[in-house]
Amino acid sequence: MRSSDRLARVAEFSSSISAHSVRILLEANGVKATVVGDVMNETGLELVSVYIHANQIETARMIMRDVPAASEVLIPSWICSCGAEVDAGFHCCWACGEEAEESSSEG
Repeated sequence: MRSSDRLARVAEFSSSISAHSVRILLEANGVKATVVGDVMNETGLELVSVYIHANQIETARMIMRDVPAASEVLIPSWICSCGAEVDAGFHCCWACGEEAEESSSEG
């Protein structure tokens, strides 16, 4: 297999709608993307991943960084002030609804 044929996961979501939204965004900007998933993880959430060709990962990240809706997947896991651990990609706490500090920036 050539290195240009390898796929890389660029994002993971808990819903198909979010994953397909990012796929459409990437493809509209010239990055071929595929959605894989619709499986349940240990907490009962659906896991859906977006894959692209490995040689386009930096381009995909730049596209996603420039679009507020897609930037959610770039949020690392964090600890909310209520003490709950929030998984990567989520800007709101699942326990209390508080937003991550860096998720709301105006430019």
